[in-house]
Amino acid sequence: MMFLHTLLIAVTFLTSMQERLVEYRMQLKAYALYEQHSYREAEVAFEELRSRVNGQKEINRACFNLACALYMQGKFNDAAPLFAQSAKAGSKYSELRQRAIFNEGDALAMRAIENKTKSLKTGLFRQSLNRFKTLLLTDANDGNAKINYEIVRRYLHELETPEKKSPSPPSSGINNNVANRLLDNAQQDESSLMRRPPRSLPPAGHNHTNSKDW
Repeated sequence: MMFLHTLLIAVTFLTSMQERLVEYRMQLKAYALYEQHSYREAEVAFEELRSRVNGQKEINRACFNLACALYMQGKFNDAAPLFAQSAKAGSKYSELRQRAIFNEGDALAMRAIENKTKSLKTGLFRQSLNRFKTLLLTDANDGNAKINYEIVRRYLHELETPEKKSPSPPSSGINNNVANRLLDNAQQDESSLMRRPPRSLPPAGHNHTNSKDW
């Protein structure tokens, strides 16, 4: 009976290692597709990976990466709630949470830019502003959050300020400036959005929270 018990442990351990190896290879494939700008294929790969992983941390990371692939395709409606989901768990100072909140703020702002209804546009910009405000309350020296906060705040001010009657009111161009600034911020180094895999497959029992990004 002891021998059977030991054998079952060995079989379970082997199965677990095989599953982890499969997941690791899937991660590498998904990251490679993302870095090749094959965002639709990366979306499919990250979605499959999300359906396989266990544990809240792994699920949060999978949601974050899936959201990045969606964002880069302009699917802001789908990306924003996934960023929000990946930001819920963990310490308020964790890197993943901070990045998720920032990206959610971007996604909400881009949704607002695309929206034609003033009330909905205003509501989305307010939500975006709150995300950047959350980051600044945690880290007042976050330069990118400061910039995006100010851009969105100015746009909200313009939306909420009554228009002055004029024969030909000048165009402020803020709409295009906001869109370009937010997109540039994401695309200057789009791979920095991602949670990278470690350089080699971690050994059994390794704590993933200590894995370095590269």
